[in-house]
Amino acid sequence: MKKFDLVCLNNNTLYKNYGIEKNMHGIIIEINQNCVSVMFFNPHNLGEATLIDINKNDISIDKENLPDYIKVELENKLERIKSNRNKIFTTPKFKEYDKVMLTTEDKKYLKFGLHKGDIGFIMDNNMVGNCVEVDFPYLDEDNELFGETFSINIDDLKIIK
Repeated sequence: MKKFDLVCLNNNTLYKNYGIEKNMHGIIIEINQNCVSVMFFNPHNLGEATLIDINKNDISIDKENLPDYIKVELENKLERIKSNRNKIFTTPKFKEYDKVMLTTEDKKYLKFGLHKGDIGFIMDNNMVGNCVEVDFPYLDEDNELFGETFSINIDDLKIIK
């Protein structure tokens, strides 16, 4: 077991509260006596990572290896990686096809013609940087239904029953 080895979690009982699931893969960042610090990536929120201390008996080493250039990049970003220690993964508040309302009047949405109170539908179960794809349907001048899809921060949406 060495730094930057790829690993697989075999037991998630102690790690569920972080959003870490059995069979998730991660990267060893530090090695201690009985445990290793492993960086995991959130499978539901692209770009989100956490660093968790895992008992050595709860992981297995993958056969694959990281390319050297990625190891160099990780080494250069270790302090930033360590700042995510014990961060709990963001879990999706919504599921595909949920009906949602935009709850914020913001410049980033106004430039696309979106306003607080607009209704849309979640198009994907996954997030990217805490944003989810939302389709906002509308009728055109010929009374035909169209939709435009935008990336909306999950904190700016609420579900509508």
